Amino acid sequence: MNSSTGKSAPVLDPLCYGVDLPCQTVLYPLGFRMDLATNSQEVIQSAEQDWAGFPSLFDDRTLEIRVAVSNDHQAPCPTSLIWRAQRHLLALESDRHNFAVCDLEKGFSFCWIVPATARNHDFLQSFLLRILVQAPLWQTHLTWIHAACVARNGRALLLCGASGAGKSCLAYACARRGWTFITDEVSSLVRNSKDRMVLGNPRYMHFRDTAAAILPELNGRLAARNAVGKMSLAVRPADLGTIDTAFQSQVAAVVFLDRQDGRPARLTPVSPADAFHGLDSDLPLFPEPLHDAHRAALRALVGGGAFELRYHDLDEAVSLLEPLTR
Repeated sequence: MNSSTGKSAPVLDPLCYGVDLPCQTVLYPLGFRMDLATNSQEVIQSAEQDWAGFPSLFDDRTLEIRVAVSNDHQAPCPTSLIWRAQRHLLALESDRHNFAVCDLEKGFSFCWIVPATARNHDFLQSFLLRILVQAPLWQTHLTWIHAACVARNGRALLLCGASGAGKSCLAYACARRGWTFITDEVSSLVRNSKDRMVLGNPRYMHFRDTAAAILPELNGRLAARNAVGKMSLAVRPADLGTIDTAFQSQVAAVVFLDRQDGRPARLTPVSPADAFHGLDSDLPLFPEPLHDAHRAALRALVGGGAFELRYHDLDEAVSLLEPLTR
């Protein structure tokens, strides 16, 4: 207490520990508990758009994310972000106004962003919130696979392929034939799961802006430039009719897509070694022994069966896939 004035001395807080984060929520992205605290309802809305409705599936991992939004209303939302990691620390940075730090082992993350970034839900979800959820889970529970996932009779197929192979369109073609849609972008394999359990986010389907040429129901929908600069359509499954969705399923087989013009569809077996190589070549590098754990999970996955699908017509392709789920 300052005896001459009777007032408390100001608290020195150069690290901004005292920033107030009164907006709080609990969500379960990919089935794991996440405690989110922020001073912006925009951040809460962005997180809920992605993860509200996910069930609680695991009780051995809790993520904590704290997002502070500054009062710099003149600073624009950034257009890109880089991330770098060493051991258990991950840093994400666009500029001195927009950055995040994550402890991968503890699952704790802290972000500092400007109001324009908080309002840009697509950027905030794609470049910050999803990474801060997924990266700690890759460290402890999940293995990342670049694949769409659809299921029938409780048995899922992972649809793998390079950009342009038609993963989203084929996943949707399966869904409109009564299959269950799980994800069309990233599938998360639960490591050490004996039944090859995979998790996904079925909240949106993502299509290239050219997809309307083969899917007439997309005509009239406006494509927009997404967070990574590509023109795409993001559509809720419910907006495309009666489509069943789920957050998880057991993998029956891995299917590598090869879209070719004008040829009959053909489904052929792929050896476990070749299938593993196809998935391993797409696996991000992790420090050891974590990288070996991811590779072991991929080997166990392809042991359940792998195929190559060469196709052009979507309905013909779906008919060839159906026997794999019986």
